Amino acid sequence: MIQTDIFTIATSGLNAQQGLLNTTANNIANVNTEGYIRQRGALEEQSVGGVLLGNVERVVDKFAQEQYIRDTSALGEAEQYLDKLNQLDNIFASEAISAAEGMSRYFAALQTANDDPNNVAAREIVLAEAEAMVKQFNNLDGYLENSVEVVNQELDDKLEQANDLIAQIADLNTQIKATQFAPQTSGSESVKNQRDKAIVELSELVEVTTQQRTDGSTLVFMSTGQALVLEDGSFNVFSENGNPDPTYKDLELRVAGKENITIPLSDDDLGGQIGGLIRYRDDVLEPNVRELGQIALALTDAMNEQNKLGMDLDNELGTDLFTTPVFGALTYEDNTTTTGVNARIPDGGGGDITSADYQITIDAVTAGPPDTVDITIALLNADGSAVTDSSGTAITQTVTGVAAAGGTFTTIPAGNIGGDLELEFPDGAGYAAGDQFLLQPAKEAAGAIAMATNRPEDLALASPIRVESDLNNLGTASVSSITVTNTEVSAGTDGSAFDGAGGIQGPGASPHGGGDGAPTTIVFTAADSFEVRDSAGTVLATVNNATSLENLLQQAAATPWDAGFTGQDDYPGYDLSIEGVPQAGDTFTIAYNTNGFNDNSNGLELAALQEADTMLRGNDGNSTQITFHEAYAGIVTDIGSKTASANVEYDAAVAMERLSKEWMDSVSGVNLDEEAADLIRFQQAYAASARVLTTAQSLFQTILGAVS
Repeated sequence: MIQTDIFTIATSGLNAQQGLLNTTANNIANVNTEGYIRQRGALEEQSVGGVLLGNVERVVDKFAQEQYIRDTSALGEAEQYLDKLNQLDNIFASEAISAAEGMSRYFAALQTANDDPNNVAAREIVLAEAEAMVKQFNNLDGYLENSVEVVNQELDDKLEQANDLIAQIADLNTQIKATQFAPQTSGSESVKNQRDKAIVELSELVEVTTQQRTDGSTLVFMSTGQALVLEDGSFNVFSENGNPDPTYKDLELRVAGKENITIPLSDDDLGGQIGGLIRYRDDVLEPNVRELGQIALALTDAMNEQNKLGMDLDNELGTDLFTTPVFGALTYEDNTTTTGVNARIPDGGGGDITSADYQITIDAVTAGPPDTVDITIALLNADGSAVTDSSGTAITQTVTGVAAAGGTFTTIPAGNIGGDLELEFPDGAGYAAGDQFLLQPAKEAAGAIAMATNRPEDLALASPIRVESDLNNLGTASVSSITVTNTEVSAGTDGSAFDGAGGIQGPGASPHGGGDGAPTTIVFTAADSFEVRDSAGTVLATVNNATSLENLLQQAAATPWDAGFTGQDDYPGYDLSIEGVPQAGDTFTIAYNTNGFNDNSNGLELAALQEADTMLRGNDGNSTQITFHEAYAGIVTDIGSKTASANVEYDAAVAMERLSKEWMDSVSGVNLDEEAADLIRFQQAYAASARVLTTAQSLFQTILGAVS
């Protein structure tokens, strides 16, 4: 009995120490294995004597592990965000493709042409620089749009990786639960290492939290609470939904194997590389695409409007220098109609357009004729969230009775939404309440603008009117300024006094009709009083006791002058100011500036647009205006500032990830010195157990010899 006990004890010692030696050897062998967590075996005393090697378990500090997972997510996001920002910062910092450089060269060419407005070669340089500027806007927009595609491709790839890891974690959980209470040779600890390594890899892509279960499995959740790996072994995967913009993907969770069950996800706080991509897209890339387009719209519209206020080298009123597009709205998936909505920016409205998107909702449809729709327009940020005013209220505008017919564009007054829009609803009564459309004029503009002319003669550098003082004037008065505000040739209320045939409306051609013509003559009856007459001498208005001699026709309109003129929006579309002291009988005559090609007054106005506060700042409907260069500098500064902040964030994330990795490694990592010491200790214990076994055998042989 004694000999049996010694054999049992010795054998159990040998087996237990052998197991510990195997565990230590396994630790040493995996010292460089990524994701490996060192193992320790626990010895248990047996009641009948001897020792038993209990469970061989991984050495894990759950708090260190969770911190490492969080910091891995933070580093993944910071690294991805900074990498994309650096690429964009390098592009906008390059003078070779800078839109600011293009604008500067264009305006410099205009200044040169103004020195000799009759010089065709100088005009050709202006058009060449204008075309180069347009190409720079097009190229920058193309780069940004390509960046959007690259982000979408990377997002697709990383979502596929994430979904593979989620499925892998769920499968490994199943294996772990099946072997959790099996003998140590089952390899469950190795499977746990694989599972935990997959969770860390997943955390690089998206921020996750974990929950350990008593059955050995680990549940995985997003930081926002949605489950990725569930207790019953099922799991959810990421999917995308680009409604209505296929290039802008919203993230959803989908129950694996069930395409029709989805859970919408907020783009906020996703974390990881996916969160870094989303953050870059929403906070930097998409807004900058729109802000660049806002500049392009404002610039080309302002140049067109000013050029139309001048006279070109053919003695004709100026025309557009640049083309601006008609924008087609994107259609939401649930709409009852596949027909969209079209929009354009009215002439002169480019400077009032914000960088926001416009969501149009059909509130009601009234069948005609004519068909009409009631609509609500809401301003949206690039990420689809509502644009709010200073009080936090979403900016919307409701319009009723809008014409719904193909080819009919209805002007939607600016109201709360910034500048005017002209909308076309070509499907007539085919729309239904609840249908929604998304307009993105600023997003599309920079890539869509183009030159409207290649003729240097079309540059309208001269003013279309000139004012001459009569040779017999006795006073010291002279013309101090001439302004032109409207050259529209139209019989409507928006028409001017220009006849479109190289002249000013004569008697009987003015809006009043009858025998009246446009105002062409100022005759002073006293130093502070004057009459406004047409070319036939008909008195159109009389001004007495004028307090100044500025904007004489504006003062006449306020008298008021003939009712036929007061019904016009901006008639006659020109004005003049006088300095000095006139005497009774002094006369000033207004005429079309035929052959006045050496005049550069409108060219100076074109060049002055470089320093003019012409476009809105931001997209929240405020009225603050800035120059084109200030707006572009704002984009560059914003990118540079965010890049600098991202660098700081990245450095901090690197430091935090390193500290948490060191913490986790100090607990779970293999320390060769410690393992070497354990190897010697277990080897000595094994040798001692073997010695006991030898002694037991010797005793047994002695007993056998004594009885024989």
